[in-house]
Amino acid sequence: MKILLITYYFPPCGGAPVQRWLRFLPLLIERGHQITVITSQGGDYPFIDESLCEKIPPAVNVIRVPAFKMASLWQKFSGSGGEIPYGKLPEERKGLSRLLIWLRLNLIIPDLRVFWNPRALRAAFTELSRKPFDAIITTGPPQSTHLIGLSLSKRLGMKWFADFRDPFSQIHYLKLNPPSRLSMAVYKYLEKKVISSADLNLVVSGAIAEALPEGRKLVIHNGYDPQDFAGIEYTPAEQMRIKYIGQFTQGQDIGLISALCSALNRPYSLSLIGSKIGAKEEAQLRMIASDRLIVKPFVPHAEAVREMVQSELLLLIVNDYEGNRGMLTTKLFEYLASRTPILCLSADDTAAARIIQECQAGKSFGYQQISKAAVWVNQLQTGTRMQGDILSYSVEHQIDKLNIALRS
Repeated sequence: MKILLITYYFPPCGGAPVQRWLRFLPLLIERGHQITVITSQGGDYPFIDESLCEKIPPAVNVIRVPAFKMASLWQKFSGSGGEIPYGKLPEERKGLSRLLIWLRLNLIIPDLRVFWNPRALRAAFTELSRKPFDAIITTGPPQSTHLIGLSLSKRLGMKWFADFRDPFSQIHYLKLNPPSRLSMAVYKYLEKKVISSADLNLVVSGAIAEALPEGRKLVIHNGYDPQDFAGIEYTPAEQMRIKYIGQFTQGQDIGLISALCSALNRPYSLSLIGSKIGAKEEAQLRMIASDRLIVKPFVPHAEAVREMVQSELLLLIVNDYEGNRGMLTTKLFEYLASRTPILCLSADDTAAARIIQECQAGKSFGYQQISKAAVWVNQLQTGTRMQGDILSYSVEHQIDKLNIALRS
C-alpha cells in the first residue's frame, strides 16, 4: 500500500510523541508498504533529539511543512519562559497569562497546533495530486491533525485511519482544566465527527477506545522495540537506583515520590531524567533525598533506554483524573523491555496496572498506599530482573495487527 502519514511530531522532535510511528515505519516498509510523511518543520516541540533522525528509514519520503512558532507569543503573555504547554497547563495564572489560557481552552480548539493545519492540508493536496495513495493516516496528539484527515477524506473519498495516542475530549488536561460548556460541546462535536468519519480508528488502549464515541476501532499498543535494548547488559549497583524517566504532566503528583523516599529504609539514589520540574518541586525532593537526588535534563532516546536498564527500580505515575483507566504511556512498554522492576502508582484498575501485573513486571499501588509501596520496595532484592512474558507487547506483534487492518 501507498500510505500518506500526517503527524505534527516527527524527528528531530524528541520525546514520547514520535516513538510510536518511528518504531512502526521500518516494520511497515518491511511488509511492503510505501510511506510518505507530512510533518511540521520548526514546530513547537517538547524536546529536540537529532539522533532520532538516523532511525527514519531511507525509503520514507519526508515532506516538512513550516509551522507557526507560538513560543514567543506564549512567553510574551504568559511569562512561562517561552515553553508551549505539552501535557499540562501552567498552575499559576495571573493577568494576561490567565486570559491566554482561557483563550486556549475555549477558543483555540482543539489545540494550539491547529494553526499548522492550513499549510499541512495544502501540502497534502499537492502530494496527493502528484501520485496515487491508497490510504491516509493521521496521528494525534495534537488532535487537530485529525481535522486534516477529515477534510482530505471528505473531499477525496480516500481511506482514512485516525490514530489516537491519547483521548480527545477526555484528555487529562481538559479534565483537570474544564473549558466552558459551549467549548466542551465543540470538542465533543469534533471528536464524534472524526471517530464516525474515519474508516478505522487506531487506539493505544482498550479503555480509551471504550470511552471514545461510536465508530470502528482497533487497539494497537505502542509496544517496545527489542532492537532498542540489544547489547545493553544490566550492571548491578551497591545501592538501589530509583529512576523516573520522562516528563511530569498535569495530574502527576511529584509529592508521591517524596513520600515514597521518606519511607525507605535502605540506601538508594533517586534520578529524574528528562523531567522538567520547577525549583519548588526540586527543593521538595532534596529535603528528603538530599545529595542522593540526581536531576538530568532531556537525554537522547538511546541514553534513556540505557538508564532504564541500569536501574533497580523504575517509577511510573498514572495521571490522577477522572477517566484515567486507559492511560498508557509510551515509556511503560520500554520499562517492560528493560526488565527492571516497575513501581506503578495509580488508581485501581488502570490499564497500566493490569499490564504490569499480567507481565509480572512489578507492583502497582494506589495513590494513598505509599506506605505499602515502600514496604515492597524495601523488600525488593537488589539485582532483581523481571522475567514475565512481554512478547505480546512487542512492536512486531502490534505491527502484525496493523498490517492486517491496512490491507483489509
